[in-house]
Amino acid sequence: MATKQFTVNTYKMALGYQSSATWNGKKIKIQGYITCYGKDHRFIIYFLHDSSPVPDPTYIPANKVGAIFLPFKDMPMYVDMVRNEKPVYAYLNSTNPEWNSIKTSNEPVGEEES
Repeated sequence: MATKQFTVNTYKMALGYQSSATWNGKKIKIQGYITCYGKDHRFIIYFLHDSSPVPDPTYIPANKVGAIFLPFKDMPMYVDMVRNEKPVYAYLNSTNPEWNSIKTSNEPVGEEES
């Protein structure tokens, strides 16, 4: 089992309409994505068109990349998190890639955004 947690230092976003790619043998239709970059790892969150097949989440330790595949309607929540929270961490798991995620550290209750 390989797991990796890293601080997201930078990110890149893109929007489009049914751009295509192939993951694990499935041709997917991508409407947007967020790539989270750490020191030497990447975590890609793909947001798919409603008609797209949905590949299983994955983490490939040798390539230092993980990915999850979500409906396009979920993109605003993830954009908000990478834009407005600090620090943000990515978590990747090769045995249970469905646990791949981004998260924050503990924050005080009632903390306001500055």
